[in-house]
This record gives sequence, C-alpha cells and structure tokens, in this order.
Amino acid sequence: MNRIVRNLAVSITSAGRLRARLFPGGGLALLAGLCLFILPTGANAACGRFNTPGLQSAIKLPSIPQAAFDFPSPFGARPTVVGLWHVIYTNSVDQSIFNDTFDTWHSDGTEFESAFLAPAGGNVCVGVWTPTSARSYKLHHIGWLFTPSTPLATATNTFTLDEEVTVAEDNKSYSGRFTFKVWNLDGSPTLIEVTGTMASTRITVN
Repeated sequence: MNRIVRNLAVSITSAGRLRARLFPGGGLALLAGLCLFILPTGANAACGRFNTPGLQSAIKLPSIPQAAFDFPSPFGARPTVVGLWHVIYTNSVDQSIFNDTFDTWHSDGTEFESAFLAPAGGNVCVGVWTPTSARSYKLHHIGWLFTPSTPLATATNTFTLDEEVTVAEDNKSYSGRFTFKVWNLDGSPTLIEVTGTMASTRITVN
C-alpha cells in the first residue's frame, strides 16, 4: 500500500489536477476512478467500479413516492432530517454527478446509506450526525475500500464523507455541501479529496 501511495504522489501535484485530468466528465466515473487509483490495477473498491461511463443525469424514480405538495409529515410541524432520502452529490470541479444514493437518517443520531455503485465491492456506508441549528445538521460518514478479487478480505483503505446540510422549511428536501476523502489504514491521508454540493428529496410511504 505504501508503494501505491508513493506512486500516486509522484504522478500528480494536487488533488484538483487529478480530478480534472482523469475525469473531465461523469462524476460517478470519477468516484470509481478515485477508488481504483489507490488500489492495484483492475481493483474494485467499496465505492464501486464501472465498466460503462458515469451517469450523465440523476436516476429517475417514478415508482417511489416522494413528498407531495400536501405531504403530511409524520414528524410533526418542525422540519427534521430523520427519514429516507434520495440524494444527488455534485462534484464542484465540473458540476458532474459524483454519486446517487438512498440515505436514511435515524432519530438516534446514526445514518445508513446505499449508493448506486457495484455491490460486489461494497456500496453501503454508515455515519453519525448531530444538529447544528433548528434545521441544519452535521454528518460524519465512513466506509471501507476493498480489492476486487477478495471483496470480503481485509480492507485496503477507508474513506470519510463529511456533510453540512439544511432541511427545507416544508420538510420535503435538504441541501448542503460535502467533502469526500480517502485514508490509509494507518490513519494517514492520501491525496484524494473531492468537494461538492448535494440535493436531496424525501421519500415517503405514499
């Protein structure tokens, strides 16, 4: 792993240049490529691998009910982040889609996310959150990165996703900013970092 990280450092001068050179389009391809770049050639990772270009637009969900105009909130009159959301992450470098996920925020301060990424490498992550104001929240989210041939074996890296979001007054959506980073298993940082914005729509029972 140290050899891989050294090779990464030699090949680029900044994380920003890495993003611009490797992934001029498709944010999901960027996410997959970032994972692959720190792993042996041909590797899968917990953040996924794709054999086709990244998404050019958000996934449409016609069969999944979303908060309607007259959405009767089960959480009372006060907006809350608790619930199930469809989240679109946008890369700040080129405004491409970085990720597309289903995200559940629990009332006990924990969180669970299922991403539109290859399940074989791991596409679920967990986090913890705390309120920062009446409608705003801070989330710290963490996950594993694996090699493709042995996705159940020891992880090669970890990643973190830190978010600051604000729920709309109507309780039907939230928006905010994120920072995605990849770390070595000894806790030291790699050069991989992605920042951007997110937009989320609440998913309801009916």
